[in-house]
Amino acid sequence: MKGDIQMKVLAINGSPRGKTGNTEILLEQFLKGCNEEGIEIETIYLKDKNIKHCSGCFTCWTKTPGKCIHKDDMEEFLIKISQADIMVYATPLYYFTVTGLMKDFMDRMLPLNKKEIVKIGDSYSHPRRFRELPVKTVLISNCGFPGNYNFSGLVETFKVMARGNLAATILCGQGGILNAISSDDTLTKMYESFFKALRSAGREVVSLGYIKTETQTILDKDVIDPDIYIENANRSWKQR
Repeated sequence: MKGDIQMKVLAINGSPRGKTGNTEILLEQFLKGCNEEGIEIETIYLKDKNIKHCSGCFTCWTKTPGKCIHKDDMEEFLIKISQADIMVYATPLYYFTVTGLMKDFMDRMLPLNKKEIVKIGDSYSHPRRFRELPVKTVLISNCGFPGNYNFSGLVETFKVMARGNLAATILCGQGGILNAISSDDTLTKMYESFFKALRSAGREVVSLGYIKTETQTILDKDVIDPDIYIENANRSWKQR
């Protein structure tokens, strides 16, 4: 809580599978933790929204400052972004970066910036049209093969975009198994600590502004031995 004003979390699910994807499983647990802190939460599923590609015309900087030429769902979302205290970007890893849905969303955030280039410290950037938004940024991602190094390009993108406000990264390199956990008692038990850490991460980002080291350690650790995961993943592909 910020005084008497309730903090707001705006979560963006960029998976083409929306509520049925592996990304949603991670996001849901994280937001459960946020909810335990009594924070206002809204989730946007991009697959269900009408967001056109950015045309690169810069009309939002010149002729109609802050207003895009496209009249679609992004108009409403720009307002929501400007009011959020914590932005949560949840996306599966597509060719070492975000999905196309998420990229369109990010591109269309351009009206939130001004056209002038300013120097801040040793860096150059465009100042925000409103306040420096959001206060905190969280990245949640998963992919179907082990090794968090696969997320390095994605993480670097968000470090730059968040301008020093990347509060947390939750990266699951064995995401291909997430949808099977709820129907398998053995996997449910194996992932109990991981899901508990996800909920703790949500609480900690809201209350502390970051994820505790002990929580992050659990989130970063492979639940399944990578060799065993790869063996089962390859077997699954052969059966399809």
